[in-house]
Amino acid sequence: MDRILRAGVVGAGSLGQHHARIYANTEGVKLTCIADVSEKCKETADKYRASFFTDYRKILNMVDVVSIAVPTSLHYKVTKFFVENKKHVLLEKPMTATAKEAKDLLKLYKKNKIILQIGHIERFNVAIEKLQQLKKTPILIEANRLGPFTARSTDISVVLDLMIHDIDIILQLVNSKVKKIDAIGVPILTDFIDMASVRLEFKNGSVANITASRVSPKKIRKIRVFENNAYMSIDYIRQSIKVYKLKEGLPGDRKISWNDMMELEVYPMSKEEPLAKEIKSFIDAVNGKQEVEVTPEQAFHALNIVLEIEKQINKKLNKVKNQKVLFWKKF
Repeated sequence: MDRILRAGVVGAGSLGQHHARIYANTEGVKLTCIADVSEKCKETADKYRASFFTDYRKILNMVDVVSIAVPTSLHYKVTKFFVENKKHVLLEKPMTATAKEAKDLLKLYKKNKIILQIGHIERFNVAIEKLQQLKKTPILIEANRLGPFTARSTDISVVLDLMIHDIDIILQLVNSKVKKIDAIGVPILTDFIDMASVRLEFKNGSVANITASRVSPKKIRKIRVFENNAYMSIDYIRQSIKVYKLKEGLPGDRKISWNDMMELEVYPMSKEEPLAKEIKSFIDAVNGKQEVEVTPEQAFHALNIVLEIEKQINKKLNKVKNQKVLFWKKF
């Protein structure tokens, strides 16, 4: 029988509170404590009969595993503290705010021989799991992740906040090195990039077009994967996947309707909470029942791509600003 793992949550805001809820209802786990700078989060701790602290360092001796769901700018500092003290960590994405910080965490977790899993939650969406099982060979991928402004995660750009989800999934699907990045974006409601569009070209010839926005009136989370004579349409929110295939035995000129040419395969799936599956995989990895599903190395790869996207966008934005200044100086 597995030992009872003592779990803590650092950062119990919009996402961290759900980590607490799931730990409190997970067999083999006891939620012992919550740490957050906001006293309001004591309500969450009281709800699950956990101790509450405003200083995350005070929970060290009360946990075996910890979820970290603080602002991205604090990921490195907080995670480093627990890793150096040999605690197993589930760290929300993005891994860190900088590549330098991520590299340091890579060294630290290996040195201290602990489990460090990164919270790329879409890996645990049943529709994505089914897509992976189908073992498709993508030629073109189109991903759209749009939503209304929520005033959440405004310490980072939409690239680090939202687009990184699709970057991570696409890197797993294509399994090839990125050859070229062409990105554009713009800040609209914050000082950071709020809307971005990027084209990724891979060494194996695959191409991905990705759009992310946090200033859209409607929430959309979709990805389409095209291959020869077929394409897959995935809705992250509905957790659904549809596969459209070209029918066999069609006439050579193919002068017939879409419905006559294509056949649709729909895979019936029951919705499951991705975060609950993510936490279960983390606990199973800690207990030695499975390998880590989202490794720090994979998360570092995705982070490097999004940081390069940000760098390219900001360079273009600065160029536009300078051109604007020069234009007005002429008059």
